[in-house]
Amino acid sequence: MKLTFIGTGAADWDWKNFPPGTRGSTATLIGASCLIDAGPSVLRGLAAAHVSPARINDLLITHSHSDHFNKEAILEIAAASRRRSLRVWAPPQALAALAAVVPDGAVEAHPVLPGDNFRIGTLRVVALPANHATSKKDEQTLNFAFSGGGVRLLYALDGAWFCTWARLFLKRFLDGAPLTAIIWDATCGATFNDWRFSEHNDLKMISAMREAMLKDGLVSPDAVHVFDHLARTLWPASQAAQQRLADRFKGILAQDGLVLTLNPIKKAKQ
Repeated sequence: MKLTFIGTGAADWDWKNFPPGTRGSTATLIGASCLIDAGPSVLRGLAAAHVSPARINDLLITHSHSDHFNKEAILEIAAASRRRSLRVWAPPQALAALAAVVPDGAVEAHPVLPGDNFRIGTLRVVALPANHATSKKDEQTLNFAFSGGGVRLLYALDGAWFCTWARLFLKRFLDGAPLTAIIWDATCGATFNDWRFSEHNDLKMISAMREAMLKDGLVSPDAVHVFDHLARTLWPASQAAQQRLADRFKGILAQDGLVLTLNPIKKAKQ
């Protein structure tokens, strides 16, 4: 499973002026044609990664916050030439907002609720409830888990502390096989005990969840862990200091343009 990190920043980056070192709005390409989230800088990020919007066949939206859901960007992706309409998988509230501006037939809308299972090409996908709120009181924000080719990936942006229903839906989806990779919301970095703990993780929170998930059989001891959705104001300014933190907490530091290939984890010989 190939991952291309199109953008890796939280909502406090400047996407109007884009000063040097700016992380784009968080978006990740799964394989060649499945994009998760499309915020205000996604088109710039796709161009930097040499990915044509026409390659995107499926767009998964986690929630309707503007750094993850930019209607103008989605319309431009949808307008790119492809054999069929862009499939958009999203909470019903986000789809309703998109329907108000999208031309008829431009997208194929798929409402998604927590616990829903569906397929995108060869990938099995399950939607999980995320611990994150929007201004739409009825909107349930989502995380996603993917399974295909021996790889089992949890995409947990944006949000904090894994909730009970997410664990139960995930265990059912995995059916006894552990996760081989997790992309973590690491918004707060080493800004520990910050008030944003209720909706975003710091690195100690991630460590606690990793240990609990390992004990619960949800994740492999050899799993790949990626720290993503980094806040400009909550992480150190220098790249070197950011990397030291990632190394200290045993994860890969997400960067715009980073490409990772996830391979199945080989079982140890008995």
